[in-house]
Amino acid sequence: MENVKKKKLHQLFENLEIGIGGVSSSLGVSQRQLRYWEKKGYIKPINEGSGVRHYSLATVYLIAFIKDQLDAGYTLEAAVKKSKEIRIKSKIARKLLRNAFDDIEVTDEAKGYGKIEMGTIKVGDKNAEVVGIVDEDGSHFELKEE
Repeated sequence: MENVKKKKLHQLFENLEIGIGGVSSSLGVSQRQLRYWEKKGYIKPINEGSGVRHYSLATVYLIAFIKDQLDAGYTLEAAVKKSKEIRIKSKIARKLLRNAFDDIEVTDEAKGYGKIEMGTIKVGDKNAEVVGIVDEDGSHFELKEE
């Protein structure tokens, strides 16, 4: 059942299309800028044949990220480079944490605190459980020797 939900969310993410006007007005990036970014190969429209450019939800997220980076003072090229680095890091993190949600213990729902069992590592001649913790001290890791 869980796999069916994931597939439906993935399909929604892949198939949702937003027109260039909606993207422009929602994110504060002019249509001219968006066309320029397309020309440079930084973003790619879908469904261009109808005369109206549409973007996938993934591309809209990319546009929003680039816009935020531009607003923070980065050049367009640096913003695009940073977006690629973050996509790669996110992919690695998703792979690492794919099953981690099964091992999350919520310790304070209201404050968003909890613990994640990250797995076992060898420390010297002993094994230790790595636990990721989010609490009043921030986020950190602890080793619990077995």
